[in-house]
Amino acid sequence: MTEIDSKVIIENGIGTLGKIKIIRALAEERKMVTIYVLHKRTGLKREDIKRNLKDLIRIDWVREKKMVNSMYYVNRENEFIKNLFTFFLNVGYIGLKID
Repeated sequence: MTEIDSKVIIENGIGTLGKIKIIRALAEERKMVTIYVLHKRTGLKREDIKRNLKDLIRIDWVREKKMVNSMYYVNRENEFIKNLFTFFLNVGYIGLKID
């Protein structure tokens, strides 16, 4: 992965407050959730959640599993997510240990 690729990924991943809130909610939930749950946890509009999820899925920070409803979960194997979680823990943005 080149430096330019990394910059694009970071900018797409944490480019908005909505994306950061979604990542936090998924990190703390520790299970697959629906857009409804993300709406309740973040206070964001459903349309904004859908748009942000599309970007996060495209860069492989979030994964989608289609069931009766689409379910979403954070990709804990992604190196960017691992580093972001470490940062979030260190600054107190998320208050639980993330594996």
